[in-house]
Amino acid sequence: MMVPWRFTYLSEVLVLLSIGTYAPYAVQAQDLAIIQGDVVDIKGMPLGYANVQIVGTTNGAITESDGSFRFTTRHFEKCTLRATYVGFEPTGCSLHLSAGDTVIIRLVLRKTLIELGEKVVTASSYTTGENGSTALSSNDVVTTPGAAADILRAIKTLPGVMMVDEGAGLFVRGGDVSETVILLDQATITHPYKYESPTGGVFGTISPFVIKGTVFSTGGFPARYGNALSAVLAMDSQDLIHQTRYTLNLGLAAGSLGLHQVVVPEKIGLRLTGNLSFTDLLFRVNRRQHDFSTPPRSHDGNLNLVYQYSQTGKLKLFTYNSFDQLGVRVVEPSFRGQYQNRTNSWLYNFQWTEIFNGWFIQTSASLNHYTTRRQLGNLDLKPGELTAKFRVDSESELNARATLRFGTEFQRIGNRFIGTVPFRGGIFDPQAEVLVLNTSYDGILSGTYFEVDSRLRQRIAVNAGFRFDHHTLAGRFVVDPRFAGRFQISKGTELRVAWGIYHQFPAPYKYNPTSGNPDLGPQFAQHLVAGLSHSRGNMMMRLEAYNKRYRKLILEHPDLKFSNGGAGRASGVDLFVKYGGFLQTRFSGWLAYSLLRSRRLQVRHLGYDVRYEEAPSPFDVTHNLNVVGKMRLVGALSGGITLKHATGRPATPITGAIPVEGESYHLPIEGRIGSERYPTFRRIDASLSYVLPFGQQSYAVFYTTVNNLLDRANVLEYEYSIDYAERRPRSPNFRRSIYFGATFNIYR
Repeated sequence: MMVPWRFTYLSEVLVLLSIGTYAPYAVQAQDLAIIQGDVVDIKGMPLGYANVQIVGTTNGAITESDGSFRFTTRHFEKCTLRATYVGFEPTGCSLHLSAGDTVIIRLVLRKTLIELGEKVVTASSYTTGENGSTALSSNDVVTTPGAAADILRAIKTLPGVMMVDEGAGLFVRGGDVSETVILLDQATITHPYKYESPTGGVFGTISPFVIKGTVFSTGGFPARYGNALSAVLAMDSQDLIHQTRYTLNLGLAAGSLGLHQVVVPEKIGLRLTGNLSFTDLLFRVNRRQHDFSTPPRSHDGNLNLVYQYSQTGKLKLFTYNSFDQLGVRVVEPSFRGQYQNRTNSWLYNFQWTEIFNGWFIQTSASLNHYTTRRQLGNLDLKPGELTAKFRVDSESELNARATLRFGTEFQRIGNRFIGTVPFRGGIFDPQAEVLVLNTSYDGILSGTYFEVDSRLRQRIAVNAGFRFDHHTLAGRFVVDPRFAGRFQISKGTELRVAWGIYHQFPAPYKYNPTSGNPDLGPQFAQHLVAGLSHSRGNMMMRLEAYNKRYRKLILEHPDLKFSNGGAGRASGVDLFVKYGGFLQTRFSGWLAYSLLRSRRLQVRHLGYDVRYEEAPSPFDVTHNLNVVGKMRLVGALSGGITLKHATGRPATPITGAIPVEGESYHLPIEGRIGSERYPTFRRIDASLSYVLPFGQQSYAVFYTTVNNLLDRANVLEYEYSIDYAERRPRSPNFRRSIYFGATFNIYR
């Protein structure tokens, strides 16, 4: 159930609550040990862009194209050197280092039972993690200024994601946040945000330190990723721990503790993390006023237990629990008062991985729960959601050129609403008419997919698949074909194309006959994507064009509450350029630019009446630019800067109002939908960090961040008088601010 979010400066405040700009760059000093060598396969062929790292540390390197590597370390005594590469089994060896040593070593990797890396065909896809094909490494995620060490905020610096506000919501290619599906170890995270709002939220609920890698696709994604109108983010949690580590972080408005414990070497590992936020000190240090009656507070915890019971079999348990609350003074045309919100969400997911007769099998069972209470004027709503999911994925090589995948999933989603909501949207006057809700609605979504990755020729690879889904409330069965192709033009240069049909079913509560429509059907989108990518040395470039067509979108309806009367289209171009990376170059960074044109049928409110008009999507940001740069300055001192520029999203002016007889509020009369735009959004964030080693392997990171360096008052919404005769721009009260803290990593 949507409620207006009239205090967007909240994200400006809460961006500082995370652990800051953790930047564990290699320490440069004279008393170092040197590790160098090469990584090859069993035939002696070099493996370029393999990851070589001392287990439990950040010291390591990415191999060059000839398989060679070289790096320095101050982690002396006994340690383990480990090499990983996509499609190969990890390998390692034990070392005993002293200051001044130079070690030369060759690491030999063997292919896994199933080799997938060379055949995978995915358009519009960006990954995070530690393999050679990543767009952003895990350390890129946590060291990006302004991202606040948050996965979703870091992903917002990639092409195709619009800068709609300063939160973590993923608005992809003109769609809203509900059009992006987020997965973790096959489980669906139905509410992935902290301080949730209709535009997503301020932070993601999942810590980057428990995530191994992600795949983020902004369109044309394969059948195995499911159904979503715009995008999918698939995350994998960390695997087995090889060294015990303790972490402590203390910042201006947050603290965290972490335990990474080897329970049984090479068999069982446990990760526990806990985070607590507090804001009073933050406000005092920055000498800022705030409108919070209850300052933002949150706490969360994660548990990741891995049992590697054989060379091919693994059991993994991942859980998290998150709580947040706030109270803020809100100025609405129909009401001025306090907005109160308290939210709790948790996830339990159990995953089993095994190989049977050449088939790689992943099975998971998950339970995701979400409850909240929202209070503002005549709004007093306690929505809740419980999602249970079971999923099985299988894949195997048919021959040396083709891989078959198929899977199935069952997901039961239950929505419950208790309380009151405004009868007329946006009218929060305590005396205004309300709709009383006390209802539950459950729906079961089941799906099956088949797809084949095949290398047709030496330079041509394709992915073709079908997806079949059924929803019990809609009573509909949909079939979605998908296709993607890749052509290697030359070494490092590829052309990719993708086409697919996608359906997304409405949430169960929209089928409620009291506040919804029992006859709603699935929403429809068609994606067409074509792109060119080139990589050479430390440089990677991607240029991509796309076209999306929408049909049967959910629209507000004066009689039916909702209908499938919506339609639209979106097209544009995305550019991504990246240089260097963590532990590779002294300077690293990336540029992401997006050009978007979109149109959608929307509702125009005219007092008691409504009219339908085609206009730019509410999230149509024509030009969106992110530039991220990071540099090791002197010794262990590093710095970074992020520049954001986005043309204003569409705004619908209110040209008049109708007074409601006997009441103290008015009904707005809207002008043409999207006929205005908010001012251009600009922001610069900067950071500094210093690494201080201590003991044999431990180190501390001291960091400071300046958010909104130029103190720019970005306009994120408009505020109206009670009769809508006056309009004022609303900017964050909490703009330029400083944040600092320290992180300690203690290895045992």
